[in-house]
Amino acid sequence: MNYIFIIIFCVALALFLFLSLIAYLITSGGKKISKKDKNTSAVKQKKAKKVFNTDLDNMIATATDPNLSDSDLQELVKLYVATHKLGSKTSKELDNTTKKKLEFVSALASNMNASPQTVSLLNKELKKISASYKKEIDAYEQMGLAKRKIKEEQ
Repeated sequence: MNYIFIIIFCVALALFLFLSLIAYLITSGGKKISKKDKNTSAVKQKKAKKVFNTDLDNMIATATDPNLSDSDLQELVKLYVATHKLGSKTSKELDNTTKKKLEFVSALASNMNASPQTVSLLNKELKKISASYKKEIDAYEQMGLAKRKIKEEQ
């Protein structure tokens, strides 16, 4: 009699565990993705940072790319400031290397997707590290904004 009771108890316990496992798998395994979860994953994909080449010519070409978003351009600005220094001014005339580096400022300012905040970020950061070139930085920014205005009018 004791053996029958133990066997029935074990079978009942096994059946209970089996049904609990099935209930758990049904409730947790078949989760539906809510709209919030879908939007969150879409935002994460959009925020995936692009990797930019640090070569000056490539950075200038990238700054003019109309397919880049403003956030991509901000990342490009941060990379540019970190990798390309203007140095200190030694004469009134700009050397070719400095002109090329300042060309980036013009290229970014002329990009239709660059927000005023992004252009301002570049301006402020460059002036912090190269205070002797303040006038030149502003001049190249104005040249870029003029190019942008011409593009808008066309």
